[in-house]
Amino acid sequence: KQWYQRRVRGYQDLYEIKQLMDLHGYDRESVLGKFKHTDNKKVPGKFSDEMPTEIIKEVVSLKPKMYSISTKILVCPKKSTTNHVCGPECEFGHSARAKGVSSTAKRRITHEDYKRTLFERGVTSARRR
Repeated sequence: KQWYQRRVRGYQDLYEIKQLMDLHGYDRESVLGKFKHTDNKKVPGKFSDEMPTEIIKEVVSLKPKMYSISTKILVCPKKSTTNHVCGPECEFGHSARAKGVSSTAKRRITHEDYKRTLFERGVTSARRR
């Protein structure tokens, strides 16, 4: 197997190694549209951006399969909806994973809860109603 290691400082660095990347997911209308490259679209073994319409601002990882990602949304996922008016909820995103936690409790845990747990060694709990 061939291993490849490189420190990536930004999207321009990813574009410079586009032969190793699948960069087809970027929206032409977003600020990352200039990095769109479709030659390796869905080619097995190529690296891809898992969040092509968002820029990752912060990641809090407490343990494997328990993390929170705070993002800045570049392209509103609801923009094609006719009655949708973009507001603050369209500007920032949050995705989280918490294996072993019920889906109801996951919806109540925020990115700030993950940070509090990490930095203050706190415990976050959610009660059933």
